[in-house]
Amino acid sequence: MNFRQRPTFPKADATVVADSPLAIMLVCAVGGTVVGGLGELVWEWMTTQSWGPRIGPTKLLTLLPRPWPTIIAAAVGTAAGLLLGVIEVHKSLSVTVSAERVVLISQDEQREFARNEIDQVLLASKQLILIDHNGQELTRQACDLRPRRLYSAFVQHGYSWAEGTPHGTA
Repeated sequence: MNFRQRPTFPKADATVVADSPLAIMLVCAVGGTVVGGLGELVWEWMTTQSWGPRIGPTKLLTLLPRPWPTIIAAAVGTAAGLLLGVIEVHKSLSVTVSAERVVLISQDEQREFARNEIDQVLLASKQLILIDHNGQELTRQACDLRPRRLYSAFVQHGYSWAEGTPHGTA
């Protein structure tokens, strides 16, 4: 799995809009650690209740001295968070804009559109839409990137940015 493919053209005059893979991984790892640690505390509380579960890992975790159950649960949460981070990095969209073309990279798939193919660009309902000169969609790509960064990149390179949705639909 390739974390971030590079566009096939030189980027000297290009603007790349993408989320940082390191930031995505860090947020997911920290979130997984917190959820794992808190999850163990909730699980421990549940086992002290008369209605709580008394099976499998519960017995093992109660045999270990403190703070080992929390450390183990946090480590499992971290590993799960890192796995989620890898998946999110793989799914994340990278947009490279130049005066000659636009390159969209997501899930190891690279789609390139020449400048003369694109009439307008818009962001609607968290989807980046490229429209051709006949008003037809060239592509519609799920996009969680910051709208201001996208707008700046496209306008800086001379693309027409449209407001709203194409043909008034979502």
